[in-house]
Formats: sequence, C-alpha cells, structure tokens
Amino acid sequence: MRVVVSAPSREIERALRAAAEDAGFESAGETLPQDLCSALFRDPDAIGVIRAVNSGFAAVACRDFRRADVKNVLFVLLDADEFTSLAASTILRCGADDVQPAPIHADEFIARLKALVRRGTYNDHLFIKMPGCVFDAETGNAENVARSRHLTGAEAKLLTALALEPDKTLSKTNLMDRMYGGIDEPEQKIIDVLVCKLRRKLIEMNDGLDVIETVWGRGYQFRPEGFPPVYRNRVRSPR
Repeated sequence: MRVVVSAPSREIERALRAAAEDAGFESAGETLPQDLCSALFRDPDAIGVIRAVNSGFAAVACRDFRRADVKNVLFVLLDADEFTSLAASTILRCGADDVQPAPIHADEFIARLKALVRRGTYNDHLFIKMPGCVFDAETGNAENVARSRHLTGAEAKLLTALALEPDKTLSKTNLMDRMYGGIDEPEQKIIDVLVCKLRRKLIEMNDGLDVIETVWGRGYQFRPEGFPPVYRNRVRSPR
C-alpha cells in the first residue's frame, strides 16, 4: 500500500515518507493539495497524509477532496500550536479519518497508519452527488453553483439512508429502521410524506430530474444519475 504525503517542506515530507517506508509502505510526495487530490483519485487504495500548519487549511483541503469524490483514507497531522479539540473535530467533520498533533513520533505515526489500513476506506458519505447538486451533510443543504435548499433533519436522514445503498429498493420498514432504529418512531406513513417533500426539493435542485424512484408495492430507491419524473394521472371521481 502507498502513502502519499503533502507537507509544508521537503524536510518534513522526507521524514514522514522515510518512516512509512521503514514500516513497509510505498511512498510518494506531492507539494500542492490539488496534486495530492489528483494522486489519491488515481490510486484509491493509497493513504493521504496532510501535514498542515493551519487548521482552516486542513479543513478546507479535506472538504475539497471529499467534494472531488476522493474516498481515500485521509490522515491529518496538524501543527501542535494549532491543535485543539475544536480544530480536530472540525477537520474530522470535513472528511478526515484521523487528526493528530505534529510533530508526531515515528512509532505512533506508523501505528496510526496501520490502524487506518485496518479500518478501511472512507465511507462517511458526507457529500451525496446528484445530477445537478450535491447534498452536504454538515450544512444540511443541497447545493449547486446558483442556489441551495435546506433539508430538514428527517429529509436528510431519508436521503442518506437511500444514498448509502444506491439502486437498491428499500421498503418503508427498512427506511424506518435506518432512520429511527426503533426509537421514538412515528407512524410508517411518514415515509411517504417525507419522500414527497424531499423529491420536490431535489427535482428543483437537479434541473427537473428526479433521483428517488418509487418501486410500486416494494418501496423506494436512490438513482444518483437522475431520471425524468413520473407523475401518476389523477382521475376525478364523478360528482
């Protein structure tokens, strides 16, 4: 497995790469964040190590990587002067898999790399991509370059439950389990109400395309590529 390092100096980069190589990892270095992003995208099994001197920079970098659909493990080493619980939690929410103060002892660095390997790839689904917008779980907004629509907590849970298993039909019971887990569950008909409200918002944000398909008699499924909405004809009863 390869470790790709982005660091503020060649000296720091060489030290981190040497520690990784001593533990049996292959390594590479990328000076610029955008180059690291490209390298990780090309090698989805690699671990990205970001040695940051500024917490804001680290958070933005992780956020941008996840928006670019980089699913690699990201390990952030943040300058000790910048490291706080708030800074670390913000960087984690933006998509990092681990955040530690730096400099870090070589033994701990390797131990954490190996723990991240055991844990596997990033699967936070912080961003859900659709044809015309992206849902950002941190802000609760479906966003594109022109506008955004806020999703309620229940709508966000429903979208996430469907998007975690794209193209799989989930029954209302399945969705209730994923959204509420048996705790304070409302009536099952809430799923139909939420789908209706969520679908209306997402069709607007996806330039008229629907992403939630009704599978009659079975449930709903998420189709990230989008499709033209299907409207049922309503027949008025004779008076």
